[in-house]
Amino acid sequence: MRDSQAKVASSFHEGKDFKSATRNKADTAIAEGYHGDFVVDKTMEKKLNWKCDFKLLPPLIGLFVITFLDRSNIANAKIEGMTTDLKMKANDYNMSLWILNIPYICLAVPSNMLMKKGFVKPSVYLSGIMFCWALCTIGLGCTKTFKGILACRFLMGVFEAGFVPGCAYLISRYYKRRDFSVRYALFFSAAVLAGAFGGLLAYAIEHMDKVGGYAGWRWIFIIEGCITIACVGVGLLCIPPYPKDSTFLKPEEKQYLLAMLKKDAGPSRPDHYNSLVIKECLFDPKIWLGYMSPFPLAPLIYLFHSPRIVTKRCISTLAYFGADNAASSIVSFQPTILKSLGYSNSAAQVHTIPVYIVALCSLLICSYLSGRVSHRYSFLIFGAAIGIIGWSIELAQVKAVSARYFGMFAITASAYIQMPILVVWLSNNMGGNAKAAFATGVMIGLGNCGNLVSSNVFITDESPRFKTGFGTGLGLNMLGVVASSALELYCLMANRRRDAGKDNAKLDNSSDVLGDLGDDHPEFRYIL
Repeated sequence: MRDSQAKVASSFHEGKDFKSATRNKADTAIAEGYHGDFVVDKTMEKKLNWKCDFKLLPPLIGLFVITFLDRSNIANAKIEGMTTDLKMKANDYNMSLWILNIPYICLAVPSNMLMKKGFVKPSVYLSGIMFCWALCTIGLGCTKTFKGILACRFLMGVFEAGFVPGCAYLISRYYKRRDFSVRYALFFSAAVLAGAFGGLLAYAIEHMDKVGGYAGWRWIFIIEGCITIACVGVGLLCIPPYPKDSTFLKPEEKQYLLAMLKKDAGPSRPDHYNSLVIKECLFDPKIWLGYMSPFPLAPLIYLFHSPRIVTKRCISTLAYFGADNAASSIVSFQPTILKSLGYSNSAAQVHTIPVYIVALCSLLICSYLSGRVSHRYSFLIFGAAIGIIGWSIELAQVKAVSARYFGMFAITASAYIQMPILVVWLSNNMGGNAKAAFATGVMIGLGNCGNLVSSNVFITDESPRFKTGFGTGLGLNMLGVVASSALELYCLMANRRRDAGKDNAKLDNSSDVLGDLGDDHPEFRYIL
């Protein structure tokens, strides 16, 4: 192994191009996990980014559009007569929303850890769960009872739980921390695009009412479920494996990519789960404290970390929780809110489209600039400020319909600016693929508890004022500002402490321990 490493390393020192290394040497270096003395090649990096962009992002973005349509189409079905036909009462609709999130929250982390293990290819895993929830979507269009709606939505949550965090983890395996920001934003933009397309599709399907003896709202589920099944083949054929096993990269390109990512991640990047890594995952307050603090499980954190350490740790999932509450509120209740302002069913469907288009542009611009300057916090505060304005307008019940409509623009843009940046920020600041997989699952899974809140605070009897829903949204948005500020403060103080050498005592640990410290390694620096 050392001889092979020495030969490949010598080619770097001699300034040779990567293509000059033989295919056998490159394959050996990849198989042995060698990263060598890395020499930056900007031309190679640009070429790799373009190849990964075209191979990885299009299929994942396309499939995420379908995923989001399947999850959000119930909002369109509601105003097309679903609740009336199934004799749903009071808050039955709210129950059909939050029941999906119970398995979604519980299974996101186990799903990501299972995907990290690599028992099956990412394409097989992601396409397989997609096929399963597509059947559940079709079931929503065929069920005759409210209990059938609950059963199908619950099973959808089971299968959907692993898709978004799994995609986020797969994307993070191909890009440097700075480049990951823009790529994840492009992927996440599919959710916004689906919101716009969902309203347009629902408007078109509405005219199929009574075709084949089925109501229009049933066709929304059936047609979109069939589209999902048709797209499963796209996932199987087009989603690439992890970089080490990729076939679209040449051996020398894979070697460079792995070396580049290793250098970008810092000196400690555990790619496995052992007792130390699991402890870091389970008891890292950066991941848990912000989310668990309102709940009785929070004191458990203090059993494993001194108050001094805990106070220096930051909040991440809590900020995502607030943003997700806003997003899920818009997804689940925007057509209902617009209808309560006086729009007809068709007009309410159509008026959701511009809201999502503006949110899409805001998301892409902010995420691009965030990646360009390698900074996250200021953009999160900007997004939160827009949200506070939007929620305040809705809560104040401004009489002008145009003002209320503007409030929907502000709330939606705010949520979709913050969510991808928060996921990227947490992933950037996790040392190692193992911990990144766990952290991403926690943030996207537990952060989706915002869906539980939104599905229960927009009370049908409060229409059209929805004071509980709008008030809760405003409060959680402001709480997100506090959480993001705490995260920024912690990262800033930790970087300064490490610059001053105050954590260097950890360097006295054995090489095995140092290799598993991840972001606790003294030479790791957080992105602000």
